[in-house]
Amino acid sequence: MVVFVISQIIQFPLKYKADDNIDVSNVQKSCRKLKAGLIAPATDAVQSELAKEHAAEPIKSMDDIIRVSQFLIEQKRFRDNMLFIVGINFGLRISDLRSLRFSHLINDDCTFRDRFPILEKKTRNTRKHQRNRYVTINTAVVEAVTLYLENTEGVRLSDYMFRSKSNNGVNENRPISKQAVDSILKGIAKDCGLGNRMATHTLRKTFAYHQMVMSGNDPRKLLLLQKMFGHSSAAQTLDYIGITSEEIDEAYRNLNLGSTAHNYLVDSDIKESEILPA
Repeated sequence: MVVFVISQIIQFPLKYKADDNIDVSNVQKSCRKLKAGLIAPATDAVQSELAKEHAAEPIKSMDDIIRVSQFLIEQKRFRDNMLFIVGINFGLRISDLRSLRFSHLINDDCTFRDRFPILEKKTRNTRKHQRNRYVTINTAVVEAVTLYLENTEGVRLSDYMFRSKSNNGVNENRPISKQAVDSILKGIAKDCGLGNRMATHTLRKTFAYHQMVMSGNDPRKLLLLQKMFGHSSAAQTLDYIGITSEEIDEAYRNLNLGSTAHNYLVDSDIKESEILPA
């Protein structure tokens, strides 16, 4: 019951219900620009103690996802594009993602598998009863892997998919490091002008976020993600993929108590008579 209530609160994508005579965005923008002379510049340095933000964020915009992939392809960074596409479509931890070999995805006869099993490293170390996770290979992954193979010579089925470019010689077969992936993603965020914090968990969080979007906010999908990620509660899963902070922002932004021109009753279909007793 708790999961159902939580999931009913979330809406994907976030939309605003506004009166036809009020442009909410213009009202908010106009209120935030003070007229000249209303306040003087600061004369003292003002500092406040804040915790450092460490959490990676998902890429929530589909346009940004497409833009990142197109950027990497244009730069002929086919390995990095494959890493990005596989990462956001498989939802694996970076430790499992970097351990993938082409033989996980491709049969001996050079056909792509429908799915493959993997024993996740964290699961292997923490669960008493070990269980494989089955990952389905979708079209986006097939396209990214094929593009890489078409532009890379000498690849073997036994090779790691994401080989370190610091290797010398074709006989070296070592996976890319976690630190290198983190650096790649941060570089992508800078080069593409993305506003979100990028790190290795961004790939996994992007997978989970768009799973919720695609499901139309289905409570069963939330439970599935909770189980898949090994979280102790649905609330933890929502927080992990950035939904909790998003909803908190909206709760503050849309309340506007004391504003006669713009508040949650004016800007929505809710009628005060429907929520207050007579």
